Amino acid sequence: MKVRISILVVALALLSSCNREIDFDFPDVEPAIVINSIITPESPFCVHISAIMPISDESYIDVTEPDGYGFTNTYTVPNPKIIDNASVLMYEDGALLTPLGYAEDGYYFSDKCPKVGSTYTLVVNAPGYKECKATTTLYNMPVLSNMSFCDTISVDEEGYPLSRLSLTIKDTIPSRNFYEMSCRAVSDKYDVEYEWIYFNSSRNTDKVLTQSECLPFNNRVLLFTDDYFSSGNHNLEVIYNYLMYVAMVKYDLEITVKAISESYYEYHRSKLLQSYQDEGLFEDFANGETLSAIPVDIYSNIENGYGVFASYSTMTDTIMRR
Repeated sequence: MKVRISILVVALALLSSCNREIDFDFPDVEPAIVINSIITPESPFCVHISAIMPISDESYIDVTEPDGYGFTNTYTVPNPKIIDNASVLMYEDGALLTPLGYAEDGYYFSDKCPKVGSTYTLVVNAPGYKECKATTTLYNMPVLSNMSFCDTISVDEEGYPLSRLSLTIKDTIPSRNFYEMSCRAVSDKYDVEYEWIYFNSSRNTDKVLTQSECLPFNNRVLLFTDDYFSSGNHNLEVIYNYLMYVAMVKYDLEITVKAISESYYEYHRSKLLQSYQDEGLFEDFANGETLSAIPVDIYSNIENGYGVFASYSTMTDTIMRR
């Protein structure tokens, strides 16, 4: 009994130490605009504009949402400073295309849509802030051919099926290009219409994929470049997993490949790296190891500000089961 009481006392002491308040003087933050906009040819221009501000009690708010089971969950989320009086101009290939009008909650819209093959420059001005600029190019949709898949080629270390997706991707632009790929199994069984499939990081040997730093970090989305097949065709083979109940049914495979801008690639790559590092830090803490990782900076291409202005074109097709 004495041993149990001692352990309880130590545990309570450790838990109480986790709630200790620490005074910290944060450095002064220069006011700056935060821009978030990802444009596609299918949608009119939409830009969200807010501002950074010093960390304070008002920097975060608690949001309560129902969980669908009769209970509620409360989340602490950032409370951005919305800018509702900005001048937002969109230029197409160097010429003014359209101003964007304010709607609500920091969003500015236009009824015009971007065109594939054009370069767009976003210029934002707001009282009390420096002028912000950013540029992105909207590339042509990827050209895919010779698509097929085999739903069982082997099993992994835990006995789950491994599948193989094969396709040819044609690179039509001589400059360096960037791509994002994801897939979903499509079935009408078990009341599940779609199910994401997961790319197997240990079994993929294609150098186009292995050179991508994101493959080990998020195996539901592949980010890769054309460094190994610029201005040519590449026969890509991808090994993937899926959930066991998908293996019990026949399914079609929906494949989505995006031709993305460099800013889209770098922004999502940095978010994946940060996510992976956060998970690594948690694992280090759980294993009692020293926390020594350097934080990953989120990429931004906004001049005099923060955020991202990026673009992509999408090619989606479904490979029917044989």
